[in-house]
This record gives sequence, C-alpha cells and structure tokens, in this order.
Amino acid sequence: MAPTTLDGWLAWLERLHPREIELGLGRIGRVARRLDLPAEQAPLITVAGTNGKGSTVACLESMLRAGGYRPGAFTSPHLLAYNERIRIDGEPVDDEAILDAFRAIDRERGEITLTYFEFATLAAVWCFREAGASPWILEVGLGGRLDATNCLDADVAVVTAIDLDHMEWLGNTREAIATEKLGIARPGRPIICADPDPPSPVGETARALSSPLHQLGRHYHYRATVTDWSWWNDQRVFDHLPRPHWMGEDALANAAGAIAAITDGLPALDLDAESIARGLANAHITGRQTWVPGRGAGWLLDVGHNPAAIDLLARRLEGFRQHGRVRLAFGLMARKPLGALIARLAPVVDEWFALSLDDPQSFSADAIERALDDAGQAVIGQGDARLARSILEARAEADDLSVAAGSFRVVEAFMRAGVVPCNHRVSGRD
Repeated sequence: MAPTTLDGWLAWLERLHPREIELGLGRIGRVARRLDLPAEQAPLITVAGTNGKGSTVACLESMLRAGGYRPGAFTSPHLLAYNERIRIDGEPVDDEAILDAFRAIDRERGEITLTYFEFATLAAVWCFREAGASPWILEVGLGGRLDATNCLDADVAVVTAIDLDHMEWLGNTREAIATEKLGIARPGRPIICADPDPPSPVGETARALSSPLHQLGRHYHYRATVTDWSWWNDQRVFDHLPRPHWMGEDALANAAGAIAAITDGLPALDLDAESIARGLANAHITGRQTWVPGRGAGWLLDVGHNPAAIDLLARRLEGFRQHGRVRLAFGLMARKPLGALIARLAPVVDEWFALSLDDPQSFSADAIERALDDAGQAVIGQGDARLARSILEARAEADDLSVAAGSFRVVEAFMRAGVVPCNHRVSGRD
C-alpha cells in the first residue's frame, strides 16, 4: 500500500533504490518520458558548480519575481522541511502538491527504481508544470553530466566556481570536475561561467557545442564599493546595485552570474534595472554565511563544507576577529578532509566546540576533538547543538562572535536548537 503522508513517502523513498547515489540518466529519462515531461516546458536555467549554486539560484529567483515572473526553483538539500526543495513564486509547495507528484511518478515508473534525488527532481518539474511556473531554475545536485537534473535540456547553463569536491565521483582535478559540470550545456545555447579562473574545459566545451560563452571577467564584469556594486557588459550597465544580505565581495561573482544568466542568457525575459536591483535587495538564503542576533556580536551560520567554502568563511572570520574573539561549533561529514579544513580555520578561531551530529555519516565529536588537539587548538567542549549554543553564548562578551559551520547538518541542528527559525529572513553583516 502506498504511503499516505509526506513523511511516509520520504521514508519509503530512502529504501526504494539500493544506492543513495547512482549517477546516470537512463532510469530518470525513461520515467520523465512516461510522465510527458518536459512537455510545454518553461524557459529553463540549470545551475552547476562546486560553490555558489544556492546563492545563484536565490538571486535568479528573487530577480525574476521582482520582474513579474512566477519562477519555479529546485534546490537541495533541505534544512528542516522537504518542501524547501521545491519553491514556486518564492514559497515552498505544500505537502499535497508533492504527494500528487509522488503518486504520478510511482504510477508511471513501473519496474524502474529511482533514487531519492531522482524522485525529488521529477516531483519538482511535475509541480512546476502543474502550477504553470515560469521560468524553471534547477540546481544540480552532484556534477552535472549524469545528474538527475540533466534529464531536461537547459536553455541556459550556469557554471559557478569550480573546485575540488566529491572527487570520488567527479575526478581529482579541476579540469575533470569542470568537464562533468559542463555536461549540462546544450549545443548552441548560452553558457554563463561565474568562475573568474575557469578550467580549460569551459572554453573547450563552448567551442565544441558552438554555444555562446559569457565568461566573468571577459564578457561581463562587476566591481564592488563599500556600499554597493556595479555590473556591466558591452551593452548594459547596472550601477548602485544592492548587495544580497549574505554576500561578501568574493561571493558577488554568484550574483553577477545570475544577472548574466538573465540579460545574456534569456534576454527575452527583458528585466529592467529596477527589477534586478529590487530582486537582489530581497534575495535571501538561510545557512550560507547567515548572521543572526545573539549574545555578543551574534551568530554566524554557514553550511560550507569544502576547501573553497571554508576559505571564504575564514576570510570573513578574519574581519570579525579584529574586534572580538571567535568561537566555532564545528561538525563535518566523514568523507570530508577534517584535518585540512581545521588547518584553514585555525588562524581565525580562538576556541572550538566539537559538534556531535545526528548522522552516522558524520565525524564523531571525539574524532573532531582529537583532530583539534593534534592541531594544537583550544577545545571548550563537545556535544550536541543545544549544549554548544549554551556554552558559546555563556562565554560571549560584547564583540565576540559565535559560529556554527561545516555542514548543512550543522545549520539544521542549530536551527532546531532555536538559534534561528527556518522562516526567519536574516540580514548580513560584513
């Protein structure tokens, strides 16, 4: 008997396919055709990359809404509720819409087993089609070429910063990883690259596909000032743009790529300067360099979990450390390079809390504390997010910053511990 609740379906989906990840488009492609997806597809922007995908999607979504569109956005993972993955006009879809999609997919899949993420991808585009959302924005889950989102043909392929991550799946060089991520590109259709130092496969793929390439630093540009920033290409200039709340100067490349995706990738959308500025001002994303009020200087939450994201966090913490002490509650999935990431953060963290996550695939608090001891770091405790919150806030003085970082699971745990509710739109602090 089929499940009757969303939680029931999700538990069933976790058991349906023997592997959590199985890259390939054969299974999902067959089911998509049976569902007549993507019949009457809206304009589609697919976003791949190592870092900055979520930020790019958030900027695209908000700018399109400001311009009078009703976009559908698919992202992963979620923090507190599965519905966060599928948004229409900026709002998560309700349980019943997802259940209708799951039932339709299950009816048509027949003997084909799908992974959790494949079901999620099909459910998102089903919901978009049924609700008449347009345009569609899909965030790639892993890689690009064989990712479930690539069962649909992108009108615009956006590639954000490319770095070393998921190397067991994608290869151990930036060039190999870029080749996988450029698999979302289609012949003759625009490629937007927001990596300021792109690996060679970016240009090679564009030439091989005869696809127009719009490369940051060559075809479009941005410049930040203390209070705002500017974007320009050969045809358009947008001055005095607001900075999305969570973005430091380095991360503005993601917002710049989102503007290029609209102006250069889908010019028929015809967004004006006011819509772009208003969209950037209203863009929000929880968990990526998110600052929320609290004792001392408050809390900074960050889902960053690979070297490039940790480097970005370290640069931001360096600025905070000029005014007060920095205390970090740190958790990490066991497939990540624990020692290397600790080494990147050690110069900008005064005291550490070794975080225990409710996930068997994460490092234990004991393992994190041992690695911190080996690195000569000061550890003030270990345990769950509630204990970490209590200890860090008790030690916080006027300008001290409390940080929770290292994984989506970390931010989820601190949200559940009450540091910030899931629907709280937070402000940035540079």
